[in-house]
Amino acid sequence: MPHVTMERVIIVGGGIVGLTTAHALLKRGMDVLVLDAGPDSVTPSRGNAGQIAPGHPPIPSPAVPPQALQMLLDRRSPLFIPPRPSLPLTRWLVSFRLACRDRHYHNSMVTLGAMSAFSRDGFDALIEDLEANSTLTASGITDFWLTKQGEAEAEAELVWMEKLGFATTYLSGGELRARDPVWGETVRGAIVHEAGMTVDPACLCDELRRSICSLGGQVLQARSVTSLQQDHDSWSVATACGESHKADKLLVAAGVWSSPLARQLGVTVQMQPAKGYHTMLAMPQPPIMAGVLREAKIAVTPLGGRVRLAGTLELSGFNHRLDRARLEQLRRGAAAFLPGAASAQAGEPWCGLRPCTASGLPIVGRAAHNSWIATGHGMMGLTLATGTAAIITADMLGETIPSWAKPLQPKARR
Repeated sequence: MPHVTMERVIIVGGGIVGLTTAHALLKRGMDVLVLDAGPDSVTPSRGNAGQIAPGHPPIPSPAVPPQALQMLLDRRSPLFIPPRPSLPLTRWLVSFRLACRDRHYHNSMVTLGAMSAFSRDGFDALIEDLEANSTLTASGITDFWLTKQGEAEAEAELVWMEKLGFATTYLSGGELRARDPVWGETVRGAIVHEAGMTVDPACLCDELRRSICSLGGQVLQARSVTSLQQDHDSWSVATACGESHKADKLLVAAGVWSSPLARQLGVTVQMQPAKGYHTMLAMPQPPIMAGVLREAKIAVTPLGGRVRLAGTLELSGFNHRLDRARLEQLRRGAAAFLPGAASAQAGEPWCGLRPCTASGLPIVGRAAHNSWIATGHGMMGLTLATGTAAIITADMLGETIPSWAKPLQPKARR
């Protein structure tokens, strides 16, 4: 039989985007090596809320500018920007403010809606590939509110969900408690986004690693990449531990650490690390339904008998300092909706750095010769992971990518 040489792809980054892309490429016959810097304990892909939420809006929106002063001064603000001298942050904030305009928000919603629907279909296929070990559950994601203002915000988002073609179910407070009695009497109502899913994100990453290896790929951990060099039609990738790896094609999917690597590919990636937190509660009666607490901006996800409370965005630079006041904010905000959260025993807290672009859109597409970028997913890395993998895989194989993916393309350095 004739000898067939498979093209080799190196993926820099072992988070959810890198792993799902590796899995997709292997299934299409590519030879894949994943270089994962780690450590697992701080990787945002493993510590996120565990919710796949198609149709989720971008962070920059017309509602943000009126709250700008609060974000700068109030550390209890869901989006907290402590003042600090930083030219990159200043530039990012200027671009972020421009992205809050109505027209940009409208265009971003259309793009993210199409991409998240595309990605949701990918998760159905992934369930079949990974079977029950992935903990992926098509349970829906619910929007809960306490106030008339919260209801109005939820209904405005509902209009968008209907435009984008996502099914929803409206519940009064009484109907909600009939389904799930642990929600407090102060919760006035909820909207179930039926396409939503839940998953233990760390279990999903572990299962993807196992599947990648079973398909013939490699995942090397503790491999921090220091340089990328093009050598004719191939790429050389050097790591901090002194290794050098070669491949025909290259994907940078290193989250918030992608920017300096992108510069080596001739691409500008303007991002800020947005610190998010979670805590795990052991509640005698945990909720059945997962969702987002509208006024508190907190995600609530039942995981393995416990409840994960996740949220907050803190633009305080590259650090993993835990702000205990913001952690307590998670419990206090949840207790207004779930009375049992006030006295529940809390587990070890966690924080991680999400890669946030100023535009609110991820950067997904081709960079220099035979190289690609996939980063900047912000709070939607899990939701958009399989869609990102499908776009990168199609482009690497010379197939047509969806027209709605054009705004996600990287921009060449000036």
